[in-house]
Amino acid sequence: GEGTGSKPGVPDVPSDDSDEELSWKSFEDEEETSEEEEVSFDPIPRTPEESENESNDEEEQESRLSEEARIREEEDAEELYRD
Repeated sequence: GEGTGSKPGVPDVPSDDSDEELSWKSFEDEEETSEEEEVSFDPIPRTPEESENESNDEEEQESRLSEEARIREEEDAEELYRD
């Protein structure tokens, strides 16, 4: 069943020493990277970051829309002048 292994990410299958060493190494690497990530992300709370991204997307969409509108207006103006 689940949760029988003493360490997450390390399979419970009996294996020779070299395999165990490898799994230990990868497990340690995983721990190190997750710790580093936690440290680097700690000063930045997640919610403000997410809302920032959202507002950026909205701004991008708005600028894109205004650009499209501008192009349409120019086209309309050209049509008017053509008359």
